[in-house]
This record gives sequence, C-alpha cells and structure tokens, in this order.
Amino acid sequence: MIKGNTSNSAAEDAVKQTASVQGAGNAQAAALQQLLGPLMAQAFGGKSSPTLRSLLAGRPATIVRPGTNCREAGMIMSDARKAALVVEDGRLVGIVSFKDMMSRAIAKELPLELSDVTTIMTPNPESVSPDTTVLEALQIMHDNKFLTLPVCESNGSVVGIVDVMDL
Repeated sequence: MIKGNTSNSAAEDAVKQTASVQGAGNAQAAALQQLLGPLMAQAFGGKSSPTLRSLLAGRPATIVRPGTNCREAGMIMSDARKAALVVEDGRLVGIVSFKDMMSRAIAKELPLELSDVTTIMTPNPESVSPDTTVLEALQIMHDNKFLTLPVCESNGSVVGIVDVMDL
C-alpha cells in the first residue's frame, strides 16, 4: 500500500472494517489489509464499501401483504427473482423464501390459491439497517447462513431486500 495515497484510504478503511468484524488481531489485520487493500480500492473505485441504502436506491422491493395467497406470492417472487417480504401497515412481519415455498407449500401439496402466505412465511425475520455496508451484510449473512436479508429503517419501515447475488 502506498502511504499518502488518498484514493486508497477509503478502501483501507473497508479492509480494516472487515478485519475488525472478523475479530482479527493487529498482525492479521495488517496482513489482510496488505492482501486485500489494492483489490478493494479497485473494486470500489477508491471508495469505502457501499451501503445497502445505495445498493437498493431505485429498486422496488418484493412485497406481499398478509392475505396474499401462495400462488400469487410465488408469481411475484418468480417475476422478481427474489424472496418476498410480508409487510403489514408498513412493517415487516415475515419473509417468504423460495425454500419456504418449496418445503412448506409445494412439498406438502397445499392448495396454493387457498393458502395464505402467512402460513408458510418465516415470521419476524432479522433485518439490518440500510446504513449497513455491503461487507457487513455479507458477514451477517455468512454468520447466520442467510441467503436473503431484509433491510429496514430504525422506525421499522421497509426499505427492501438483498440477497447474496446482489452483494
């Protein structure tokens, strides 16, 4: 890493952040920074890891409401190629993943037109702030074995959903 190169300072910060999230010691963090610093600078154009807010800007969220039948939810998910957030009165109440649809509806041969999406959703899923960085989101997803992650403001309003393919 070249000292005094301001274009790399943001990338260096992102690498340091990654090292701290990983719990790396000083020697490990320095090695990680030396190894990943140039790659991060190139990947982010000298900027720090983008936030989920910037990643989701202008993208519609895949949202269904309680009372939506499983067939309709499945069609919405298929069109968007995303899991669906179940939202009631602007608040996240659940998430329906493709795995939920397959294991809780299709495999059990539920009548899709007559089954409410709330019967197959995962209720009260964990969510993250839109100010979470992409690196932090990847770490959370890795640690918790999540493929999708709802993004909500601190007041509970839904911003969107990210999946591993977005990051």
